Amino acid sequence: MSLLKHNLLVLGSQNFKKQDQKLTRDQIRPVQIIFKDGTVRDIDFFNFWGRVGVSSIAWDKRFPDELFVSENEEIRRLNIVSKSYQILQLGRIGDIHDIHFLNDILWISNTEYDEAIGYDPLKNKVVQRISLTPFRKIIENKDEGFEKVIDRFHCNQVFLNFKNERCVLIHHITGWQFYRILFEALVKQQGDGGILNLETEEIFPLKLQSPHSVRLINDEYWIQDSGDKSIKIFDQEWKLKSTIELGGFGRGVAFSEDENIGYIGLSATRKRYLKVIPTGNYLKNRIKIVDLMQKETLGELVLSNIEQVDNVYILDDRMLSVFQKLI
Repeated sequence: MSLLKHNLLVLGSQNFKKQDQKLTRDQIRPVQIIFKDGTVRDIDFFNFWGRVGVSSIAWDKRFPDELFVSENEEIRRLNIVSKSYQILQLGRIGDIHDIHFLNDILWISNTEYDEAIGYDPLKNKVVQRISLTPFRKIIENKDEGFEKVIDRFHCNQVFLNFKNERCVLIHHITGWQFYRILFEALVKQQGDGGILNLETEEIFPLKLQSPHSVRLINDEYWIQDSGDKSIKIFDQEWKLKSTIELGGFGRGVAFSEDENIGYIGLSATRKRYLKVIPTGNYLKNRIKIVDLMQKETLGELVLSNIEQVDNVYILDDRMLSVFQKLI
């Protein structure tokens, strides 16, 4: 019997680095529907979108026949009736992570260039471009265990907090990323991820390891602490309340407070990390199902034809119909 209470849309991709790849690009099915009964259908229209796959999709009720689709290096505005698309003119962009509509503006995490970009679909242009560079701190003492350093916040999501203020989720609150080479693998220093409030300019150091997917659930903040293989739950003042152990690198969360259920994307362990992070099994890509009130896992659903999970969405009847037109 299926544990699903909703139809889901799952986005995935091929691993970016060749040493991590087990599937060829033509074996990847980056956009999939998982129905309530557990059956899966690939949306073939997207099979060859993106160098490695599709990272994020956004939609807005003002544009019922359109989808905004990120494939990491560009965002396409797709007309589902004509099945044609236009590439958004966003200037210099790269490694795009999440895209979301916030107060009628499409907000884009321009991860490679440490920017939050606001795009107005009615005006067909960028209306705000916020650089994180002014928030970068001066390095006084470099961690002696790490030989290299690059200037990067790794901003991967723009969101509104409970006060309706724009914030970004970042991997490195100082704006610097330390790393070293160990057994031919690049090992990044983790544990300094947190939140930057773009409006108050406050920084909240949450000691997160490669965080993803902030969600506002039952008056709390839920964040995938991906490097720790867990979800961290904070109160509205960013004080840690509890942790849910997941056992995998998380990215993508969909939830329903009414149905008291959450769906969490977990990616298989990358091959290069198996050299330095011992594990008994090559963990599979899967969706972990969670009871929101009890903060307990209920089960999981294994995914195929992708190498990493990028996003998870709940599809209502209208959006299910939209995506089924593209099968």
